[in-house]
Amino acid sequence: MKRLSILMYHGLYATEAQRLAIDPIDRPYALSTETFARQLDLLAAAHIPVIHPRALEQIGEPVPGGVLLTFDDGHASNAELALPLLKQRNLSALFFITTDFIGRRAGFCSWDQVRTLAQQGMTVGGHGQTHRFLSDLPDDALKTELRQSHARLEDELQMRVRQMSFPGGRYDDRCLRIARETGYTLLHGSATGALPARQVASSRPLPRLAIRSTTTDATFMAYARADTATLLRAQAVSQAKTWVKRLIGNARYHQLYARVKGVPHQQP
Repeated sequence: MKRLSILMYHGLYATEAQRLAIDPIDRPYALSTETFARQLDLLAAAHIPVIHPRALEQIGEPVPGGVLLTFDDGHASNAELALPLLKQRNLSALFFITTDFIGRRAGFCSWDQVRTLAQQGMTVGGHGQTHRFLSDLPDDALKTELRQSHARLEDELQMRVRQMSFPGGRYDDRCLRIARETGYTLLHGSATGALPARQVASSRPLPRLAIRSTTTDATFMAYARADTATLLRAQAVSQAKTWVKRLIGNARYHQLYARVKGVPHQQP
């Protein structure tokens, strides 16, 4: 059975100075442009299609097999480095934007750059307003986080924004309900897995596969092909982390994560 692997990226860098400019807690998810370009070329060589993100918005239609490229947060390298590499290969990707980072946080896109992504055939989605974990928020703050970020995106882009991903993959039933009420019709999470070739279920977040700086070419291609054994191993690791998060809570988990990485604590 053909399946769809949704690949999750973050920032890219072309030089060592650019790598060091990325926040230390984000560097495990940062890839060199050489690695990213090689991964795109590996997909082409293996005849694995890269689907357009809007194909998933056709609710009721079967999921096409292949891969979908997504980027979280809105790092400036999305526009400066990823976009040219995608355009060279006539590919499209889905960029999830944290709206309070735009034009405010060093190293992240300006609104002009976000608009350029949309104008150049990319799809822009929501990723919250401040990147706080949505399931940790009380109802009023949760509604503000989702509604203000969604309204800002649609105002800046002058187009409908239908897709979003949950910061840190954290959500609960309230988050799902309010996200749908806000106007998002397709939700993405961070659970490990691939989609079978059947209709997209709009009620639950779609699984994704995180691409890290340590992801080998062999693992990347196994993800792209939705290799069952590889996904089962990745799911086991992900499930162990999920249980730790539930046991000690999001805040303490990320304090521990930051301590292991040797950097000051902040949400990744």
